[in-house]
Amino acid sequence: MKSDLPLAQRVVPPILLAALVSIVAAIPLISNRWFYYWDDSAAAFTPGWHTIGERILSGSWPTLIPELWAGGNVTAEALYGTYNPVILLDSVAIALIPNLGIGITLVKMQFMAILAVGVYLVARQYGANRSMAFIAGFAMPFAGYTLYFDASSWASGLIAFAWIPHVWWSTRASALGRVNPLVPLVFGYLAMTTGNPYGAVGVAVVYLAVIAECIAIKRAGSIKSLMISAAAIIMMSLIVYLPLLFTTGVSVRTQSGIANDGSLRPDLGDLLNLSGPSNQPYVTAFASPAMTIPLVYLAWFLIPLAPWIQWKSLKKLGRHSVSLFVFGGIYVVLLLGPSNLWLFRWPARLLEYGQLPAIVVTAVALSAGLHRDRIRTRSIITAGLLALQFYLAWSNVPEDIGIHSASLIITVVLTVFALVVAYRKPRYLAGALAVGIVVVLSAQTNFWFTGNYNVTPWKFPRQVAFLESKFEDRYQGTTFAIADPVNIPPDNETGQWGDLLFGNAWQPAGVNAVNSYAGISYNDFVQALCLNYYGGVQCPDGVDRLLAESPGTGVSWLDAMRVDTVVVQNSGPYGGKRALDALPEGEWTVSPDRVVTVGHRTTEHQWPDGRVSATTPGLDVRGDAAATDTRETVEYTGSGTVTF
Repeated sequence: MKSDLPLAQRVVPPILLAALVSIVAAIPLISNRWFYYWDDSAAAFTPGWHTIGERILSGSWPTLIPELWAGGNVTAEALYGTYNPVILLDSVAIALIPNLGIGITLVKMQFMAILAVGVYLVARQYGANRSMAFIAGFAMPFAGYTLYFDASSWASGLIAFAWIPHVWWSTRASALGRVNPLVPLVFGYLAMTTGNPYGAVGVAVVYLAVIAECIAIKRAGSIKSLMISAAAIIMMSLIVYLPLLFTTGVSVRTQSGIANDGSLRPDLGDLLNLSGPSNQPYVTAFASPAMTIPLVYLAWFLIPLAPWIQWKSLKKLGRHSVSLFVFGGIYVVLLLGPSNLWLFRWPARLLEYGQLPAIVVTAVALSAGLHRDRIRTRSIITAGLLALQFYLAWSNVPEDIGIHSASLIITVVLTVFALVVAYRKPRYLAGALAVGIVVVLSAQTNFWFTGNYNVTPWKFPRQVAFLESKFEDRYQGTTFAIADPVNIPPDNETGQWGDLLFGNAWQPAGVNAVNSYAGISYNDFVQALCLNYYGGVQCPDGVDRLLAESPGTGVSWLDAMRVDTVVVQNSGPYGGKRALDALPEGEWTVSPDRVVTVGHRTTEHQWPDGRVSATTPGLDVRGDAAATDTRETVEYTGSGTVTF
């Protein structure tokens, strides 16, 4: 990346790349309007950020949201990025946009564009020309894992990964004396404060890789600067990760040691099949024995064009290639490791990190153009690679022979097209590769794999006004829902969302539900009420558990939590109206409906304001309590225990 280039030549390509990625990212929405409002993005991140955005707009910076109950410790959850200024601004945007699906889609398009520009800059820094660096940046956001898991489902992963290429180019540029050391500090902070631990590992690996390059090129003076920069980033990020670590002793997210159950753990053969648009690796993911998406797909042209790429041109990198191979080597080792390693699990989450140096190296090599000799031999090798790619995809999921055949035909046509363009009009090769990326993406997301069905689609209503109209007046006060999506018939996938929600989706609907999404929920609490991570109740005796005494309070869980509304799913094992007949007579009314039965408290709480719910004998709470997000003030006489 030459600093003496005119400003327009340095600025215009990344701006065009960001705009193109944002536009092309809309292609999956043609057949699936929920594509970016999927799984944890729908149940946790979008409604969580909506709630955080509302708090910011009301003048409060949320470090604790008691109304989210098990999921209310947003600081310790870390993944909501409450110390990240970009995420906080995006939270405000989501709160202001009346459609949750549109809000999160725009945020994700933003980070897909940020990722693309970062990859472009890394490729340029290692010597790729502008057109091939553009292709590298264009391909990365639409790689299988990045698109279907991070962009579609696990928003925090996308946001963390989007900053890693920027950490890389800025750290390396700083070490080579090209940019101010404060630049990698800024990007390192943005990556760390996403709260995603995989992003934190990515920052550490970048620094290790760049330090290794400095050693190789004998720039010892840069190492000291890098160590100071790394120490500063670590110090700034302690407030993000220490609360997460400090809660592991009492939360459901324990330090699990080292184990292997095979979950989301690709093998070496899977990692090498980077260009199979229809390849669904036989990798275990939750309840599915195989992937429903092209998990390891990176770019359609890597394998077919491998015999034509001038790989020897990489020699010009010399010792500067050390950082590329250190970064890639570390991630290959981690990808092939056990499924559980301390707080980290599911190695497939590291796929995009391992693919990053691969697409950069390819961009650098493609910058030298394609070979124009030994056409017959190279064509035979390419044909063999395409046939092998087809066979491996077919052998994983033989019943999808039609998809694999279509994938083969498309890849053959695109390969021939790219080779003809490279032979006749070499300067248009990047355009041919870009067209192929769009064609493959369109086929994948609109015909073959319209969504990631290894995780939960949810398909909640997206309009905030609709949610409020259905729930806000109906479920008032603190609400506890005894329900689980496993009891929803498959043919009624979205038919109950006017009566029930899960995860944090209750919050934009105006309901203060105990049932929230929690990655680190307090273990004793969720065990007592049989709550899972998305707020579903998995035990048939849900009402009985509410009526049981909450330890140390002297009152039931129902009263200790100041529950005003109980919602029971009629389908499933809970008992519907019959179960709610057990509520204290004269204090509750019960209203049966088609999908749920609802119990409403009719008597006022002993302490109407604040959060006080019980006291032990000998302690008298006087007057009204003053409550905020983080503080509760009460006046009392005597001694004993007060429950909030």
